[in-house]
Amino acid sequence: QEISERLKIPRSRIYRIASFYEAMSLRPIGKHKVSVCMGTACQVRGSGMILDRTESKLKIKQGGTTPDMRFTLKRVNCLGCCAIGPVMVVDDDYHGRVTSDRVERIIKKYD
Repeated sequence: QEISERLKIPRSRIYRIASFYEAMSLRPIGKHKVSVCMGTACQVRGSGMILDRTESKLKIKQGGTTPDMRFTLKRVNCLGCCAIGPVMVVDDDYHGRVTSDRVERIIKKYD
């Protein structure tokens, strides 16, 4: 509302822009952003299991944020590093060739 009034732009236009860009969020996000690649190469190598294990470990579904605001989990279509798939990114740290067993160790580094 404040942005709309200050810039004299309708709220609907501001909402349309804010909801279009992936980098913007209309909901609070956690301290650590966890992304699991679900591109074809990663899926073939088991990223579905990685996502399931991450959801289980964090006790949230993809798109959600932990109640303590420590982690936000996102499913992404492609991270562009197919050669090291399946890939998980936490903040700006890329973790390649992730297995279900490694998920807990990766998350623990940021806990």
